[in-house]
Amino acid sequence: MSAPGLTAAIIRQSRAAAADIPAETLEMAGLCVLDWFGLAIGGADEPATRLTRTVAIAEGAAPVASVVGAGRAFSARQAALVNGVAGHALDYDDVNLAMHVHPTAVILPGLLALAEAERLSGRAVIEAFVVGYEAAGMIGTMISASHYARGFHATGTIGAFGAAAACAHLLGLDEEATARAYGLAGSQAAGLKAQFGTMTKPLHAGRAAEAGVMAALWARAGLSARPDILEHPRGFAATQSDGLRPEGLRWDGYALDKNLFKHHAACFGTHGTLEAVGALRRQGLTPEAVRTIRLKVDAGADAMCNIAEPRSGLEAKFSLRFNAALALHGVDSSDIAAYDDAVVLQPELEAIRAITTVELAPPGWPEDVTEVRVETVDGRLLVASHDVSEPAGDLTVLTETLRTKFLNLVEPRLGAARASALMSEIARLGELDDLGALMARTR
Repeated sequence: MSAPGLTAAIIRQSRAAAADIPAETLEMAGLCVLDWFGLAIGGADEPATRLTRTVAIAEGAAPVASVVGAGRAFSARQAALVNGVAGHALDYDDVNLAMHVHPTAVILPGLLALAEAERLSGRAVIEAFVVGYEAAGMIGTMISASHYARGFHATGTIGAFGAAAACAHLLGLDEEATARAYGLAGSQAAGLKAQFGTMTKPLHAGRAAEAGVMAALWARAGLSARPDILEHPRGFAATQSDGLRPEGLRWDGYALDKNLFKHHAACFGTHGTLEAVGALRRQGLTPEAVRTIRLKVDAGADAMCNIAEPRSGLEAKFSLRFNAALALHGVDSSDIAAYDDAVVLQPELEAIRAITTVELAPPGWPEDVTEVRVETVDGRLLVASHDVSEPAGDLTVLTETLRTKFLNLVEPRLGAARASALMSEIARLGELDDLGALMARTR
């Protein structure tokens, strides 16, 4: 059956995108999957993951889907929730700037849970992942800027729609049922940027993944919901944003091709600072030579990553000043240990943080550009800038970088041999008829 309106157009266009996926886009999808598995395994013992998993164990459920690091299986809903938290717990997962979403952390966990529970193929998971990613990309382009500016964490909100689109496609729902899945997701979508720096932020990703699973299952069961939840006068866009920007439906290539991977274990809004200050350090700048540091960033960073005096590792991931200090001291911010609670309170880092100020740029400043101005004790002015929106150009180089990141995250948990074997099996996801054995290895 068909559905009317804008929601239907998004469903059709996102599904068409999965009909004949270009080789490079498929490769990018595979990198997203590899990156997520590494992060979920690396984040399996983070407090947010552990506590969410504890509640799931207490609930009890039919053991049909694996939870990373849990040693056992859970329901598909629970697996999506806990694995969604695990993949985002380190705040080291991929982003898409057009939608302001960490896409893989919300789209993939539900697909893996349903595919394992219902014995669906790896190729079906990849195709559904593309559908969910492209749906989230269109919705994000239409409403993300004003939605995000209002204080919503789009990973938890727009991400819920992407997860629902993906799960509905995986389960083979028709257009009318998929539109109802969108409607069911819209009434579950939630997440506020006020929670940044707390364990609730990764919970947003888990809840979005869970919402996608339940929206698809409820729609398949026959629950009614509005098929026009995005465009309805009292629907999602009208109530949660300044309204729809229809250019999101204008095909401009795959949103997935513009996926950005993190190479620092902190909020993406701090990466421009880390890169620009790091560049000055590589040119010879030392902490002892610095009198002041001034960071010029888009005004939106104030509500995202401008915690002035972080007191924990979680808060430090959202502190421009702290990350400037990390970069100046040459601390490896690709290592998750850089954001341990004890590191945050190191006197030498606090000293640099104290002489660092943040300037919020006026309207017109590029959202993704950070400028760093350093005044030295001998009177010099050093300037550097970085644009985080620049994608990796060479997929071969990116693949090797992400393989190294995966092994750095997984080897401490599984050992070198098992980590390498798992990485090879993940690379074959599209060839697997049943995901059970792969997922069992992650428990």
